[in-house]
Amino acid sequence: MAKSTSATLDDLLKQAKTTNRLLAAQLKSQISQTELVKLLMGTDLTNQELADVLNTTAATVAVTLQRLRKKASAKTKDVVPVVIENGSEANVDG
Repeated sequence: MAKSTSATLDDLLKQAKTTNRLLAAQLKSQISQTELVKLLMGTDLTNQELADVLNTTAATVAVTLQRLRKKASAKTKDVVPVVIENGSEANVDG
């Protein structure tokens, strides 16, 4: 009879990190490092952990994240409010 054991938080964290590394390795030849950073930035990893996954430096990850934020910020500045007949506003890309 097999023993039923539950995974600890450390086990789950190790598994998630391994999964991230495998995903990054598979996608590295297909998409840019910037796109990989964009995909992984929602995983709550530190810049150093992202760098380890992507086999780069934490400084490179920090610069990439800064550029992605700047690009996203510029896109939101293009949204211009438009007044509709009833006085309400709608956002339209400018």
